[in-house]
Amino acid sequence: MADIQTVGGCKKCGSDAVTCKYNYFEQGDLEIHSWEHKCIDCGHRLTTAYRSDDEDIDFAAEQVNQCPYCQRIGTK
Repeated sequence: MADIQTVGGCKKCGSDAVTCKYNYFEQGDLEIHSWEHKCIDCGHRLTTAYRSDDEDIDFAAEQVNQCPYCQRIGTK
């Protein structure tokens, strides 16, 4: 399920048409939380994803449901 909100403020072109997209996926023990900031005008985007099976991060300690770019809390 995706939660998309317009958050404005493109750092590349200055447009107010930046969207913040939060995706949540769960199947069995696997959880994936992904974030994307994308400018509708110039296409510039930033992405981050957190997987519960990623051994390189402490999934329990991370704020996986909070956007790393605008700090909003995503809804499942």
